[in-house]
Amino acid sequence: MPSIVNGLFAGRAGISSHGSAIAVAGDNISNANTIGFKTNRAEFEDLMAGAGVIGRQFGSGSAIGSVSTIFEQGTLEFTGRPLDLGITGNGYFVIAQNDQRYFTRAGNFKVDASGFIVNQSGLAVLGFPANGSGALEPINVNAIEQGSVESTEVSIAGNLDASSLIVDEALIPDPGVAVPPTVTFADLNQYSAYSSVVDVFDSLGEKHAVSMFFFHTGINEYTVRAYVNNEDVDATGTLTGYPRLAGEKIMTFGGNGQRNPLPVEGTPDFTTNLDWNNDSEAGVMEFTFSPMTQYSAQSNILSVAQDGKGIGAITTLVVGSNGQISALLTNGQNSVVGTLALASFANPEGLSRIGGNLLSLSPTSGDPVYGRAESGSFGALKSGTVELSTVDIASEFVKIITLQRGFQASSRIITTINQLLNEIIQLA
Repeated sequence: MPSIVNGLFAGRAGISSHGSAIAVAGDNISNANTIGFKTNRAEFEDLMAGAGVIGRQFGSGSAIGSVSTIFEQGTLEFTGRPLDLGITGNGYFVIAQNDQRYFTRAGNFKVDASGFIVNQSGLAVLGFPANGSGALEPINVNAIEQGSVESTEVSIAGNLDASSLIVDEALIPDPGVAVPPTVTFADLNQYSAYSSVVDVFDSLGEKHAVSMFFFHTGINEYTVRAYVNNEDVDATGTLTGYPRLAGEKIMTFGGNGQRNPLPVEGTPDFTTNLDWNNDSEAGVMEFTFSPMTQYSAQSNILSVAQDGKGIGAITTLVVGSNGQISALLTNGQNSVVGTLALASFANPEGLSRIGGNLLSLSPTSGDPVYGRAESGSFGALKSGTVELSTVDIASEFVKIITLQRGFQASSRIITTINQLLNEIIQLA
């Protein structure tokens, strides 16, 4: 049968449980500014001295049965940093240390010296690289694919002045392929009505200049010639600053200022096979002049388009709401690096805290389900934000006050019973 001494154990249990609960509240407060932190709550449960008889059961105080994590959406704070990623909705980022995987809501990532996306502790962030096997792997931003390196198509649109001086085509100096050359760019400029320069790229990504000269060679007729620098195609590379003819086209116009006949769609005005002297692969380059007009207005090139981009370096990383990471390059290209992975659990409250903003699997969490943001039950990512802690400091301090009272009351139980035992002893 329980005696007054059981009250001592109840008081001791109350001190222990309330002390543990105060520690949980203190942990919450200390993590009020920890990115992605979720509030924890101490779950009290009662203790019984024994089975007892119904109606005559005596308690033995309280204990902390578990510490529950309150998984609720945290506020997203705008940072403007591309690799600060907040999750709106369900999901956890997947972090790897060697073969061990962890999970986190803290998306304040960075790029390490090797180009891998890592968390602040240097652990790899997993996802699906664009050139990967389809399995979860670390993502390296340097593993980008550069497309359309070489220029193969050049399209030019504009107007040529119908009132400009007409020159005899026979008088236009032709550099041909003579070595050493005798015609200069100044000579060509003297006879041309208009000129412009187009930058193109070879298969190695090196940039070359193609000079376009437009000669007014007759009424309603213009001859356009493309020239490259001699040093770019001369294997000796000794004679610089001279033009080398790459191709030409005679364009005729009707009285309405439009080309007549109109160019056939998909058919270039001329092609050239430039064998650059830097050991790049020789390739056919197609030139098209469309739409081109001839009005009595100042000659002007309205647009130049060519499909080559050369080789570019990363200037900015962009992360979409679906987790896709794209690299903007200095050459204007946009290359997909990969897609960040998310994980979900049947019981996220069963995940175990291991420190460093990381969570690990436990027998009660269930196995992770991997996927991409905005698919299935996964939430979306918001680049340039971080998810703040869900700790409410005011609530935690109110909780500490009530826990402190419980702690003090439990200690008073022990003091009171001690006084009663002294009274018993004095009766002896």
